[in-house]
Amino acid sequence: MKKALRVGIFGGTFNPIHQGHLAIAEEVLKTVGLDWVLLIPAGRPPHKKGRKVLPAKHRLAMARLAVQGHARMEASDLEITRRGKSYTIETVKALERNYPKGTEFYLILGLDAFLEFDSWRSPDDLMARCHIVVVSRPGYRFSDLFRLDFLSRTDPASLNELDAGRRSRLEILLSSGTRLILIRVTAHDVSATQIRDHLSGGKRFKNLLPPLVESYIMNHGLYRRATRSS
Repeated sequence: MKKALRVGIFGGTFNPIHQGHLAIAEEVLKTVGLDWVLLIPAGRPPHKKGRKVLPAKHRLAMARLAVQGHARMEASDLEITRRGKSYTIETVKALERNYPKGTEFYLILGLDAFLEFDSWRSPDDLMARCHIVVVSRPGYRFSDLFRLDFLSRTDPASLNELDAGRRSRLEILLSSGTRLILIRVTAHDVSATQIRDHLSGGKRFKNLLPPLVESYIMNHGLYRRATRSS
């Protein structure tokens, strides 16, 4: 019997995409046993109200440059070419139409984002269509997941072991029949906000941006205070 294709969905603003994003994608790909990871820059992120986000064409171009040399990663323009806000449920439905029947989708989220999952559009439908992969984030604890009603009966010791580093992975079978996979990933001291702040002051980073992405940013004068992005 042919094995079902396993596809990771890694969405985000990617403003800009950096080495931390790529490291997480690689770690999840290997840990979960995925065949492919799609990095999908958001067109109009519904959770980024009031924040200035670089035009989508630049974020997509940087994502495509970042995945060069990563054989099982691809940058997708799915949310950028679709009109309206970038709701993940619509992205998953589109992918279901584009991939062979039986493909298993794994939605990759940071722990901080998953704690707000109830505020997303159609969260129950999302959990029914995808396995959910939640990766650790600095400043957040897996034990915080007890605040989510559908995880209130999870063994507290197992979540505490994740927080303490005594285990690196935990799988929970959801009522929808899909799995919630919690993974303690390697911490990376890098954030897009930090990078933007430095770039706006004319500073450069070493090894925090993929070289092609850094060159793109410099060539287009992105994130500089006095430069308006087109």
